[in-house]
Amino acid sequence: MRGLHRTIAVIFAILIAGAALAGAPNYADGVLLIRFHDDVYPTTNDKSGVSVGDLNYDRLLTRYNATDIQWFFGEMNFIDEEFMFDVRNDYIIQFPSGTDMEMVAHEFSQMNGIEWALPDYLIPLDYIPNDPSFGSQWFHENIESSLAWDIVTGSEDVLVAGIDTGVDWNHPDLVDNIWVNPGEDIDDNPAPYDIFDDIPGTSNDWNYEDDDGNGYADDFIGYDWVTGVNGAPGEDDSQIDNNPMDFNGHGTGVAAAMVETADNGTGGAGVAFGCKVICTRAGYQAPDGGGFTQTSAAVQAMTYLTDIAIRYDKTVIVNMSYGGSTPYGPMQTAVANAWNNNLLMFAAAGNDNHNAVQYPANYPNIIAVAATDQSDNRASFSNYGDWVDVASPGVGCFTSWFDNGYSSWDGTSVASPIAAGVGALVAARFPEQTNTYWSNVVINSVDIIDQSPTRPIGSGRVNAYQAVTQYYWPELTIESLEMTDPDGNYHPDPGETIEVRLTISNEEGWQDAILVNLALEFDNPAIEMVNGQVLLGNIESGTTADNNDYPLSFHVPDTGVNGVFTNMTVRLTCDPNEYEIAIDEQLLIGTPEVMFVDDDGGEGLDEYIRADLNALNMVFNHVDMATRPTMPETDEISGYPVVIWMTGNEEDPITSHEQELLEAAIDAGVNVFIFGEGIDEQLAGTDFYANYLHAESTGSNGAIALDPIEGAGGPVVDEGRLVLTGPGGASNSTNPDVINPVNGGQAAYSYYTSVDDIGGIYYESEDHVKLVYFAFAFEATSGAQESTSREMFLESLFAWFGTDVEEQPGEELIPEEFAIATAYPNPFNPSTTLQVSIPQNSTVSLRVFDILGREVATLAQGSYQAGMHSFQWNATSQASGVYFAVLEANGHRSMQKLVYMR
Repeated sequence: MRGLHRTIAVIFAILIAGAALAGAPNYADGVLLIRFHDDVYPTTNDKSGVSVGDLNYDRLLTRYNATDIQWFFGEMNFIDEEFMFDVRNDYIIQFPSGTDMEMVAHEFSQMNGIEWALPDYLIPLDYIPNDPSFGSQWFHENIESSLAWDIVTGSEDVLVAGIDTGVDWNHPDLVDNIWVNPGEDIDDNPAPYDIFDDIPGTSNDWNYEDDDGNGYADDFIGYDWVTGVNGAPGEDDSQIDNNPMDFNGHGTGVAAAMVETADNGTGGAGVAFGCKVICTRAGYQAPDGGGFTQTSAAVQAMTYLTDIAIRYDKTVIVNMSYGGSTPYGPMQTAVANAWNNNLLMFAAAGNDNHNAVQYPANYPNIIAVAATDQSDNRASFSNYGDWVDVASPGVGCFTSWFDNGYSSWDGTSVASPIAAGVGALVAARFPEQTNTYWSNVVINSVDIIDQSPTRPIGSGRVNAYQAVTQYYWPELTIESLEMTDPDGNYHPDPGETIEVRLTISNEEGWQDAILVNLALEFDNPAIEMVNGQVLLGNIESGTTADNNDYPLSFHVPDTGVNGVFTNMTVRLTCDPNEYEIAIDEQLLIGTPEVMFVDDDGGEGLDEYIRADLNALNMVFNHVDMATRPTMPETDEISGYPVVIWMTGNEEDPITSHEQELLEAAIDAGVNVFIFGEGIDEQLAGTDFYANYLHAESTGSNGAIALDPIEGAGGPVVDEGRLVLTGPGGASNSTNPDVINPVNGGQAAYSYYTSVDDIGGIYYESEDHVKLVYFAFAFEATSGAQESTSREMFLESLFAWFGTDVEEQPGEELIPEEFAIATAYPNPFNPSTTLQVSIPQNSTVSLRVFDILGREVATLAQGSYQAGMHSFQWNATSQASGVYFAVLEANGHRSMQKLVYMR
């Protein structure tokens, strides 16, 4: 499976050396984490050592005596193929003990083709330990837990986990809330362990097999990924195993803050005691007593938790009470994947009393948690800053501790799981919602507390009761947007006044939308507002409203705005909580220089020509004959200086009405470029063919390329072959026709097999009206092997027509990086347009892959100039689902996830 995947480039690193305790190692001995840009094929043997099949990489591996290489996730077989696609080239390489891993990482990082290379850093745990003592759980009253429990105490469909030092899973105040993996529970006994055996699992469960197929045998209650870090005596850090027992206490306290069992006559209660905890061990206790999280173990734990959520259709809440000062790539990727799979994540802000950001707390979509004391003041040790999302009790918090004990402890390490417990209650209360909604509820249902403006600690202090009772926003959707069209040409024109009507729905179960206001905005200041704002009133939960009686409206002035695109934004705002959504529509205003008539019968071949026109910065009116309710009329088509008409592979493509349109356009002085394989068979011998297309039929030719006629003028690109095959074209050339020019027509291109077999002609009348006719599928032109691309020919064509092509962007407008800048729409049906930035003239490949790494489309393959380029992908022939567009140019790679929804 891994051999079929491509990768997404992400930025990686965590810096923890400054936070490490004196004398403690800051990375695992001899371990390098690395992502290769392209596919590698690792091997290991006693004689040649480690090889990845690339001479440059292998030289470094040999120089530093690499001893082993493994895929980052070992034998894990997680269910999320999309994430496997992302991490396909992530590996862990082992070097001899004592190797300077920062130097090795630096050397690999300088090589072309390495996305990142990093030591396996060890990150300090975020807590301030003190001696265990019994204390009251004052934080429950502070966050109104008991009132929340009248509504919800949790759910067994909501699982929590702390990526931490493990869990004392047989603690009397936790054992009843330990999650038992149903895929490994062979005897259907949900107990986490047998009282006669002090190991996870009951006696009939053990078979040393991977019963649930996730790559781990007998992972009854979770897993332990800590290995090779030389922990304190008694620590279990020699190898990964299925016993995530906590030897430090920190992880047990974190788990207890979330799910400590209630109503059992023992100890206290966790915030979400109706949930279960997955025991994950990624941290350990060092010999000097300091607690550390091993980053590679944390990444694997996060991926394991994501897999559990997918595999068993559970909601998983994750707490991370550790951190460092810079982002660390493998975890960043795992966090993004977890968020995309609906996990809700919390992390401690740190205990350094400063405002520097902390990771993982500062990763996107993680709720960063600061600590407060009993008076709702910021705890003296707590970090702060605009990057913090919420605050939570974090001083003197009483929870279970390791070895069946209890502790009253301080730190953002306990504040974070208390907030995570609130998140678990929210997820249990609103199971049909998503992590975006749950996150918003937690952040926005807080108690407002006094904060120093220079030391902010988020939106406020979490409140469990408000979180499970307060709906924060309505959920409004613009169901439809309709505009009037006075002249029936499907776009606004100078002198027209356009009315805009919307239908808006409010999802059931959300807040009523109060005082809904609609407003129009344009990026072109010349557009005149007639009625740019409408107060729609209230839209109750579960109802729909429209502005049919009070339309928005705008006027296009008679002068100053013609033949341009402008962006129209309809913005909707309302209460409560300053809710806002917007929809953008790109409008063609007036008549540009080019009308592009898409007459391919709905086959989607037009995407190739549209991409070329966009690349040339041409403003054009795209008329799809397969979908437009009415055909253009003579007055409309005759108003364009240039008409490009494509017919693809359609049989009898030019109807009698369309012939009349073309005749009228040419008679009116419109320059026409027409092409397609079925035109010759349909029109051969007609007056229209001879007098307007200036051609006569002489047969067909199966050639795959055409050469310019020597000495030909017109639009011909000198010494530039047109190749009708290859991944840069539409691949639809099957039966190109041979024609002869007549009535003043001139030969432009001949098939390379015979100079006498003409495939393309051009014509210029005495009045300088110009026509180009290709009896083949011009969209199949690929530009392969340094031949003439469609874009190059079109540029020459427009120059001959006398139509201005905008200059390539000046230096100040040239993008700074190779990237797929946008894909819109996304999700899409059936096509999407990708905007690609190219900072220098380059050979570019833009391909689309499915989630198994199989190539399904090539959108670009050839040389492109610096600037922004547009490419369209029509997925009509593909199954709905997730795809990946991959841009490769000059050793750079960019990837964009695409979602095709039928």
